[in-house]
Amino acid sequence: MSLVDYERRGNIAVLRLNAPPVNAITLAVLDELRHAVRRANADPKIRGLIITGTERHFSAGADVNLFREKDPVEVSRTFQEAFQEVEDSAKPVVARVAGNVYGGALELAMACHFRVCAPGSRFSMPEVKLGINPGAGGTQRLPRLIGVGPALKMLLTGDAIKAEEARALGLIDAIGDLDWIDQPIVRTRNRAVRGDFTEPVTGTRPELIAPSRIIAAVKAESFKDGLRAEQTGFADCMKTLATQNKIYLFFASRDTAKTTAPAAQIAKAGVVGMGSMGAGIAQALVNAGVPVVVFDENTAAVQRGLNQIRTRDEKLLGLVRVAAGWQDLAEVDLVIEAVFEDVTVKRGVIANLEKVCRADAIIASNTSTISLDDLAEGMQHPERLVGLHFFNPAHRMPLVEVIHRNATSPGVTATALRFAKAIRKTPVLVRNREAFVVNRLFVPYLIEAFRLLEAGAEARAIDRAMVEFGFPMGPFVLIDMAGLDILAMTAKVMSRAFPSHGPLPDVVAKLVERGQLGQKTGVGVYRYEKGDRQPHDSEVTAQILREVRTTPRVIGSEEITERLVMRMVNEAVCLMKEGVVQCESDVDVATVLGLGFPDWRGGVLKYAHDLRLATSQVPI
Repeated sequence: MSLVDYERRGNIAVLRLNAPPVNAITLAVLDELRHAVRRANADPKIRGLIITGTERHFSAGADVNLFREKDPVEVSRTFQEAFQEVEDSAKPVVARVAGNVYGGALELAMACHFRVCAPGSRFSMPEVKLGINPGAGGTQRLPRLIGVGPALKMLLTGDAIKAEEARALGLIDAIGDLDWIDQPIVRTRNRAVRGDFTEPVTGTRPELIAPSRIIAAVKAESFKDGLRAEQTGFADCMKTLATQNKIYLFFASRDTAKTTAPAAQIAKAGVVGMGSMGAGIAQALVNAGVPVVVFDENTAAVQRGLNQIRTRDEKLLGLVRVAAGWQDLAEVDLVIEAVFEDVTVKRGVIANLEKVCRADAIIASNTSTISLDDLAEGMQHPERLVGLHFFNPAHRMPLVEVIHRNATSPGVTATALRFAKAIRKTPVLVRNREAFVVNRLFVPYLIEAFRLLEAGAEARAIDRAMVEFGFPMGPFVLIDMAGLDILAMTAKVMSRAFPSHGPLPDVVAKLVERGQLGQKTGVGVYRYEKGDRQPHDSEVTAQILREVRTTPRVIGSEEITERLVMRMVNEAVCLMKEGVVQCESDVDVATVLGLGFPDWRGGVLKYAHDLRLATSQVPI
């Protein structure tokens, strides 16, 4: 089978990428593309070339496996030379693209003389998110097409732009169609770089060198020098542990949902409970185009949830149907309960669902800590119960823990995994055990943070140490957002399952007793002004610490970091020994996507392996 189909349409040669499933650009694809370009140029009856994919998808860009398997300089040079041959075509070449045109796919399109996209297309240069610089001419052609400032923004953030913005910037020539065949060829490499170069402030960590290599390539004095800078920069990035870890996670996140069991299609879903989590789940479903039936006996909660969805996109409400009663859930293929985290309440909901749902409908619980075995008691068909644990805010957080019991039907588990991927989430398969993966690590981490606080470390010093380690925020800012009452309730459930965690430090109970629950009450570990989420020192917390501290001592950032991170490592090793997850990389994906563990460190167990610690528990 040809990887690049060659078709003559009158005096036009159509070169169609045909490398299913996503038209990834491999070295073999490049070889066939170069031969097709030469063939068209050698045919006197051909006046122009079109490079395209399918109507809905152009290409997924360069095959990332090449980054791990081949010499990076040679890979970069091969891509550059292939795309240069496209640009050097004596006959005009138009890229007709559609879908997400990212990375190497966009670099190929930029090497063409004209670019036409389907409505709804999106464009980005996401290489920096993998810790690498573009290696196929992107740092040279993009500034020449759209200017230095916009190009650096795309190159350094990896963010996507819509077709309309791409057209306004000059990245594409038309949305829909273009009369291009008689237009004069203007090769991008011959264009002057648009705009003056201003050294950008990247704010990135020193471990991540891709931004500096991107800037150096853009600043190069000539197109040729810039290509050479791409090659060497690409090789420099691939030598760093930070980039290796990012690429490790890229592949690990794509291997979390493997199963051999057949999966069913979910055409319509239901959500019971329209609090903040239920509303977020409903929004995640409609964002992915899944029709949803929502139900909550509290009509005010339903209205708040609908308003939340409306705020994002009024048109999404067309996919939402508000149930008048339980019976309206009879038509759904899968229903997610997202009610209060209480066994009795959840069992009541599940019992009502079994009365009205079809025998083949899947019942999913969004429980964050409760064992599914406890929830399955009394079910008529317990084999259809599965856990779908979303993270708050559910419409934004990418992770979903898919929890299965020994009694869960393999087909139900497979369908839940497929469903999570269909709504653009990354699923991690978890064997039923209280708190699953993320909360299993998160709660001991918080307990240790509060122990450090009681021992004499300052809250800001603890938060600062973890931000310096690479977390987006420290443990106390995070738990103030989630709610100290939620921590107290979760820790109570987990203490019965994991007595080795030890009790929750007294400071938490005292804060909860005084109603200091976090941002929602204005005071938690920190104090918050109305309308301002900036943490301020709290006199209430200071007073409580004076009460509970016995022999406070000075605790440095190194000890803080070691104790908090190693507490998570210990717990991760324990759950691996218990067989809670299939492999270590699943834990790493869960900790990065669910806990904010820095991706450039690879996840909690990859980090431990890099420290040579993951083979045994580390005493605290």
